[in-house]
Amino acid sequence: MNITQTAKGDNLISIKISVEKADYQENVEKTLRQMRHRANVPGFRPGMVPMGMIKKMYGASAKMEALNTLVSDSLNKHIMDNKLDLIGYPLNDLEQQPADLENQDDIDFCFEAALRPEINVDYTNTMVDFYHIVPTDEEVDKVVADLQERNPDTSHPETVGENDRLELKVREAEDGKEMEDGFQKDGLFIHMDQITDKQAREQFVGKEVGAEFIVNFAKAFGSEEAVAKVLGDDAPVDSDYNIIIDDAIRDEKPELNEDFFKKIFPDKEIKDLDAFKQAVKAEMEKQHEAEADPILFNKMIDELVAAAKFDLPDAFLKRWIVENSRGDIKAEDVEKNYESDYAKGLRWQLIEDSIVKANPELIINDEEVKNFVLRQIFPGIDYATLEDDMKANLDKIAANYLKDEQQVNQIKNQLADVKMTQFLKGKMNINYTETTPADFMKKLEEERKQ
Repeated sequence: MNITQTAKGDNLISIKISVEKADYQENVEKTLRQMRHRANVPGFRPGMVPMGMIKKMYGASAKMEALNTLVSDSLNKHIMDNKLDLIGYPLNDLEQQPADLENQDDIDFCFEAALRPEINVDYTNTMVDFYHIVPTDEEVDKVVADLQERNPDTSHPETVGENDRLELKVREAEDGKEMEDGFQKDGLFIHMDQITDKQAREQFVGKEVGAEFIVNFAKAFGSEEAVAKVLGDDAPVDSDYNIIIDDAIRDEKPELNEDFFKKIFPDKEIKDLDAFKQAVKAEMEKQHEAEADPILFNKMIDELVAAAKFDLPDAFLKRWIVENSRGDIKAEDVEKNYESDYAKGLRWQLIEDSIVKANPELIINDEEVKNFVLRQIFPGIDYATLEDDMKANLDKIAANYLKDEQQVNQIKNQLADVKMTQFLKGKMNINYTETTPADFMKKLEEERKQ
């Protein structure tokens, strides 16, 4: 057997594997002996079928099997031994005459293979126009007000107010007295807003914590359906109830002072409202930047694909796309849409591989995937500060989640895009224009229409 490799064009080679009968005949004979042992032919005992009949029945398939194994193994070995960095996998060379496998003993198998081009990514000559999204003062004020709403000052007053939350003990009552075997519920929380009846509200407002009195919830809440939602489906909805107010909880809009600033930004020393608004604005800008990064990433890809000059064996790659799709993609579709749908993706994949090869820190490792999963399941937990037994429990949860290989690959792709985005932002020339969130959305819409 002899293997030769020749250049055919830009990053395209031909590999010819010349096989002689002696290279595969022993395996053919071995396969035929196995078939003879298993053959079930009328008139012959098992294992006693004449070899001539076996060769006539199975000789062609045994030869094909031996050739396929020999050529496949030899081709793979040639690729490994010569450290060929290929795009895809070799295909049959259509310029060579197909071999007559049935009648020829000495056979040439010819393949085409695409070599990955040498790519030197030059970031200095790149330029991407993009936007630095800065929220308006009105938007900042709106977020500040929302932070006050979501982070109220909570107190436990001695008397019930108009907008308090209440913790109640509830006992079903009849004729103004608790029923011995009636419905009971402790730790029931309601908000004063749920009490729609004016007279019922007057029963609550001003009452001291610990007060005990009779209430008809159907009247207080306005409907029996509302009672069922509060007390549960197993509670009588048309009964009176004796209640005890165990606690009143009052949420009030906090003052914009240092205590509030520390609550929102515990790691910052913020003394006044202007500094607080600047901190809020900076966080909003980070959020806008993170949301816009996927759009910037696509623009950086377009720029790199346009800037990186290298040749591809397009005719081969069109064939490879079709064959690799296993019938899902037709040759005419690839020919029609090659530049718009395939070439750009192939070029970026090669550029990306080249960048990662030169910067192995961009490779996503298992630890990064695990940490991502833990952040999704347990947001806000500082893994590094946990006790060993808690870390072990979290590791088990993450390991169980990561058994899904498809899920793991999706996470790796997501993390790889984020890491590559940050890497390219540090390498490429980006011309930022300041804009508001609303104007940014308008500009995106205009770009989509173009």
